[in-house]
Amino acid sequence: MNLILLLLILWLVTRPYEGILWDSEYYTVQALHFLWPDRYANDLYFAFGSQDQFSIFSRIYGPAIASLGLAHAHIALTLLTQLAWVSGLVYLAKGMFQEKWAYLAMAGVIVFPGSAGLVFHYGEPILTPRILAEALTLVALGAIWRERIFFSLGLLGVGTVIHPLMTLPGIVFWFLWFFGRKKTGWWACALAGTIVLGLAASGVQPFVRLTQPFDPVWLNIVHQRSPYCFISQWGMGEWSAVIHTVLLTLWAMQKAGNKERQFLKLASLIGVGGIVLSWLGGDLLKNVLILDAQLWRAMWMVSLISHLFIAQRLITLFHDPRSYHARWLWMGAFLLTLLAGFHGGFYLLATPLMAVAFLVQQWEERTPEPLPLWGRWLVASFFLVVFFQTAFFFWNTFILDTVRGETAHVLLIEFVFTLGALMLMSLSLKESCAGFSTKSSVRIRFGMINLLLLGSLMVWDQRSPWIKSIDEASGPPSDLSKILPQGRPIYWEGDLTVPWFLLRRSSYFSCSQGTGSLFSRETAINYWQRYQSFQPLHTTEFSVGSSFCTPLPGEETSGSPTQEQVKKVCRENPGLGGMVLLHSIEGMHPKIWNSPIPFTYLKSIGHSKRWVTADRFYIYGCPIQK
Repeated sequence: MNLILLLLILWLVTRPYEGILWDSEYYTVQALHFLWPDRYANDLYFAFGSQDQFSIFSRIYGPAIASLGLAHAHIALTLLTQLAWVSGLVYLAKGMFQEKWAYLAMAGVIVFPGSAGLVFHYGEPILTPRILAEALTLVALGAIWRERIFFSLGLLGVGTVIHPLMTLPGIVFWFLWFFGRKKTGWWACALAGTIVLGLAASGVQPFVRLTQPFDPVWLNIVHQRSPYCFISQWGMGEWSAVIHTVLLTLWAMQKAGNKERQFLKLASLIGVGGIVLSWLGGDLLKNVLILDAQLWRAMWMVSLISHLFIAQRLITLFHDPRSYHARWLWMGAFLLTLLAGFHGGFYLLATPLMAVAFLVQQWEERTPEPLPLWGRWLVASFFLVVFFQTAFFFWNTFILDTVRGETAHVLLIEFVFTLGALMLMSLSLKESCAGFSTKSSVRIRFGMINLLLLGSLMVWDQRSPWIKSIDEASGPPSDLSKILPQGRPIYWEGDLTVPWFLLRRSSYFSCSQGTGSLFSRETAINYWQRYQSFQPLHTTEFSVGSSFCTPLPGEETSGSPTQEQVKKVCRENPGLGGMVLLHSIEGMHPKIWNSPIPFTYLKSIGHSKRWVTADRFYIYGCPIQK
């Protein structure tokens, strides 16, 4: 029971609930569009088709919203999909490991970040069909381990209609595991390939995209909006995460059994192969289907399977007298990896330290000679550099809390709770293996576990007052509805969720709505036209460091909009009903809405950024009335 509670604590503190954020916004508005298509018909996200055509998730989410309301439906499905994910992990881990090791394997998967190039992670805390597709894939992997060929295939088939991109690595794994060494399997693969080509030639979506290249205009827009889709655009952060996973997989293979090693090999082949194919088909050939498929996402499966072996491998290492220096380097690398789960920047420190640990271990295990003195000095010097860099980064991330702009040190609390739960789990398993424990120690540990659980529950809901007010609103505020332009989409500066979820109406433009540019040329062209029209206003979306509206070379990123610029935006966008801005425009007379809840946003001030709040919104109708 204690181990189950500790796993629950680890899940809660590494995946807090922050409301409808990030990609969850897209899937939520798709569910709302499923319920009320007319309300969102003119929205840029839906005007030329959306990703909803490739998933049945809205058919699940939409009725839940209709029955429970938006806030309750979102929380309920978040909890249910996470429960499904953990159940899949339990099924996989208990198939691959004995009871004691299964709990440690699950702890490793939960606490260590499952990065696929820093953009997507397995077991995400947000509600998307990805986590449900991953859950089905995990159960399928457990069934594959148990040699249940048809059960695993059926699960993967269901996962495909929920989120095909996340399920695809599991399908490839299934084929290679059962048919990779059989001629009949490859003949079947050739037949499937022929069918796909036939569907492409017949114009059937999405297979017809296999015959289509990106034209230069479309490609440039996708480059600007979604650079993470191009392997050639990855930076040190993305490659650090990938190399980290590859090193960890190689390390796990060294002491794994034959079946475990085969599992790891297949997963790594699929993950690395996905990156290579993405580069060849997307970056070089510019093929629409291959770039859309984002095959590099397969790294999520590699990362998860390798994390299953961390605890077992680390304990084995500590019982090996030859690996004296390597064991402490590995401990440091895993501590940094744990920190990377709270901030991806720690990968830049964790990966080099892991590489050094790997090399030192190879020396200590393969040669009878101890590490030379110069080598020990070199390793010690490197370790000290990493230590001081970690201390500096830790201070800025967990103490100053500049990442989230919060006064309460939530990240630090989550990190401390994670360490506490891991330590209690280690003590519980140690006493269980020894077969001896005193009543007082059991009671003390049980009390500490319950205190951690209570604290984890208290910090789990981390929605800001602003987000909470939008998620839980029963309808748009009457004082706001009266003064907003009607009949056409509006632009709301700083928060797309206001028109989508609070007002339940179409949004004319936001940088987030450009996500469909990857899948639709029409969306890309219209998004880019609106981007260029709105950019001179220097709204918060165009600030330096914006997630999606990255300023182009030579673009200004600050400055107050003028009356003429606002009028120009209205003239260039006849479908725009109006704009809601965070600042008043000199010489104009807007309608003003005073929000009962302040809105917090990141503002560029000179060469720095600062969190500021606003509770007044300035509404300008289009066309501008004289």
